Amino acid sequence: MNLHWCSVLFWTSNFYLYPVQSFTVYSNTRSSSLSFLSTSTSLDSVASATKSVADIKAEIETEIQSTSRGLSATPDQQAKIDSLVSELESKCPLNEPARSPLMGGKWIVDYTTAPPPSNGKLGPFVGVARQIIDLDKETYTNYLSVPGEIEKEWLSARLEATFVEWNGELLEDDRNSNSGVKEINQETEVKDIEPVKGGDNLLEVITSFFQPKKGASKPDYGADSWKVDFKTLTIKVFGFQLVRKEFDEGTSRVWNMSYLDDSGTRIGK
Repeated sequence: MNLHWCSVLFWTSNFYLYPVQSFTVYSNTRSSSLSFLSTSTSLDSVASATKSVADIKAEIETEIQSTSRGLSATPDQQAKIDSLVSELESKCPLNEPARSPLMGGKWIVDYTTAPPPSNGKLGPFVGVARQIIDLDKETYTNYLSVPGEIEKEWLSARLEATFVEWNGELLEDDRNSNSGVKEINQETEVKDIEPVKGGDNLLEVITSFFQPKKGASKPDYGADSWKVDFKTLTIKVFGFQLVRKEFDEGTSRVWNMSYLDDSGTRIGK
């Protein structure tokens, strides 16, 4: 197997809104090292408004070091990291991260609240989760390697998928409500609803209540979100194929890219 990965210091990935949704912090393997500024957290009430991106990354790095990429994080650690990730998301430098060429390439998971195998675990075995995104072909691969080093792996799981920009259409989800899927909320003010006149179709009046106002622009969902269609899952032991599953047509999820920068850090939900 000829997959070669550069060393990385920090990375983010997957889903968000803990605990119903999950998030992942990835780092891009093109960035062999990242420098972080030391920071004091004794004045958190003031620091939240003044902390730089480097400060927040440094805190996240410190918090995730003892969590085995999220697998052993305690509830208190999860809550702390969740809060820091929210701070970093609020400082995303890109308005359209899902369309950025920075999305492409090889990524490694530094921390995640996602379920197996995205969290680096397959049954009782623990490894390292990686991701390859090909923007030209609109494909991505989630790759789990046990024990972690590609050259020494004896167990692997490879999930192949394709993606397109999300158009805002809700997807059916048999998991917990809203997991990986955004809600579309249409705001309608009461003052814009006219009284029902005699002879008006009551059904049309009720339906119009939920329609967006005339002239309102449609949200650009594709700017930060992809609709991902799962294709195949392959599990190998010592290089021999053990399981190969082809997903049914329409097995899809929505990915939200909540943070991306040119230093090789990404957060996905």
